[in-house]
Amino acid sequence: MKAWKLSQPEGLDCLILSRAAKPAPAANEVCIQVMAAGLNPIDYKLTNWGYATWEYPQIIGLDIAGTIAVVGKDVTHFQPGDRVVCFADPRQAGGFANYATVKAHALSRIPEQVSFEQAAALPCAGYTAWLAVHDKLDVRPGQRIAITGAGGGVGGFAVQLAKLAGATVYAIAEKRHHHRLLGYGVDAVLDPRTDNIAMRLIELTEDQLVHAVIDCVSAKSGSIMSALIRYNGEIVMIADQFNQVPLLATTKAISLHEVALHGTYAHGTLEHIHHLADIGNTLSNMIAEGKLDPMIDQILPFEELAEGLKILKQQQHSGKLVVTLDQP
Repeated sequence: MKAWKLSQPEGLDCLILSRAAKPAPAANEVCIQVMAAGLNPIDYKLTNWGYATWEYPQIIGLDIAGTIAVVGKDVTHFQPGDRVVCFADPRQAGGFANYATVKAHALSRIPEQVSFEQAAALPCAGYTAWLAVHDKLDVRPGQRIAITGAGGGVGGFAVQLAKLAGATVYAIAEKRHHHRLLGYGVDAVLDPRTDNIAMRLIELTEDQLVHAVIDCVSAKSGSIMSALIRYNGEIVMIADQFNQVPLLATTKAISLHEVALHGTYAHGTLEHIHHLADIGNTLSNMIAEGKLDPMIDQILPFEELAEGLKILKQQQHSGKLVVTLDQP
């Protein structure tokens, strides 16, 4: 089969399209024929970072959608031919290949109305956004939420989920993303390059500030945004962590949250992995019902996967990039 292998954790230049043996599933795993794979910033970051459990050359890739080819002997709730999507265990990765083995309890089903490409756009970005909006913030109608980096995958899904939860949403993104974000019904779109974000949010909230921020940019961005959160508000950090708490103690009493999806397998329990599968089922059904846009910007052939990761790294995209796979 064809597979993208990382020869050493020294960047995208070490990512090579190669041949590999088709993997066989363990007792509690399935082997998926991968039909589409989602690309995410974590993928190009891992080409530099690597992972402690990887053995090089390592097949990388985390977001996959396809059909089950083989089930392990202990798997009873899935069968060959089932259409599935999942966020693969980063300790094993292996998604950027014609076939990949994953734990059966991590799988979500893809409704017939949803394409493999649409499903592959979901896991990393969509699950992270769900965890931020629902698990961490428990967003309620009437709350005011500001989302930075709203033009990307996590930010775009977070915007949609927060609006569906009834929040007033202020999306902060560069100009090229505005038309798409306005299509999701956001209450205002702010451009970090041309707008004074602080003044605009103070005006938009009539000095009431926001209940919460979802920051998809950096610790610096999150620190700036924390000043615009009301007393007893919250901030969720997606792309970075604070080196120090951005506000003095006993002032605004802001709660800090972190979402780190790739830590689920290494540090979570079976319950947490089942929760990801449930999120995948919910989001896939929302796409089928026309409630959620998978935000696909480009669909690339498998052979151009490395080029797609370069596009992500250079931030030349809007939404999600997906690759499709032919027969091995």
